[in-house]
Amino acid sequence: MKSMILKKALACVILSSLLLFSLNGCGARNIKDPDKTMDAFYQMMIYQDCNAMTDLGIDAKESKATVEEYQSAMISTFQKEFSAAGVAITKDQANDILDAIKDKFSQLDYKISILKEGKKEATVRVSSHYIDYLKIFKEAKIETINQLKPQHIEKLSDAKKQLVSNIITGFHNAEISSNMHSKIFHLKLQKIKTGKETVKVFFPTDYEKTGSDLIRLVTKQ
Repeated sequence: MKSMILKKALACVILSSLLLFSLNGCGARNIKDPDKTMDAFYQMMIYQDCNAMTDLGIDAKESKATVEEYQSAMISTFQKEFSAAGVAITKDQANDILDAIKDKFSQLDYKISILKEGKKEATVRVSSHYIDYLKIFKEAKIETINQLKPQHIEKLSDAKKQLVSNIITGFHNAEISSNMHSKIFHLKLQKIKTGKETVKVFFPTDYEKTGSDLIRLVTKQ
């Protein structure tokens, strides 16, 4: 169950969220370097910080809405996936787990380099430290089972609280890799209607895959 949580969350939200930025328009301005685009995507998807996307020329309200929609979808998916596994958690508990993940992700360092840049296309490499995401959930489950046995906890609600607590603690204590993993991204120069403006920037050719690949990059998947 745990291995599917992020995958399903991303499938639900990445494409719909990023399409808030309509890819058309005229009178475009602000041609940015392709590494700036991937920096903005990394910060938005991993740090859940939309400031770099705003600096890219994307409307601040649209950037904020994308992050909020992403967070909401993640919380909803956590609840659905845990429920499907027979462990229903509250919205607040799902939000607490997401906060723990966000806090750990904010500690990850990364670097971006341009491998190839033409007038209309570019190839960029994103390298990042990562955490063993699935291992955290697995160890939290085992630890919870071991804790419940001697304590003879019979109330399901208490068992759920213990599991959520162990997951959160697991993320807080998770080791960050000493090395970096890398992924390659392909961008095209595109006109993007955002707010009242149209900006011309290098943007990924596949939004859904870009978001999914960035998440996989930092979760050792």
